[in-house]
Amino acid sequence: MHCSKVCECEQGLEEMEEFGLAELIEVAADLLNDRLPEARDAARSIATAVYEALTKDAEEKMELWQSFCQSKLPPIHALSILKIVKP
Repeated sequence: MHCSKVCECEQGLEEMEEFGLAELIEVAADLLNDRLPEARDAARSIATAVYEALTKDAEEKMELWQSFCQSKLPPIHALSILKIVKP
């Protein structure tokens, strides 16, 4: 997996967009289903970083976040990601 690139997601929106917000949220969803607690923690961090980057200047943050997740992930994964991000 692209762990070294994913771990860099905290460096800012520009770097995240370069890698791809959709790709990052897909990686987060995959990590969320991993058995290792560290992987699930990484999933939370990635998802939160993507949420913050995506909704930075938005008024309807949760609506935008929900729409983004549902458009990029299978329904069960979108639901899991939506549950772990606490705005």
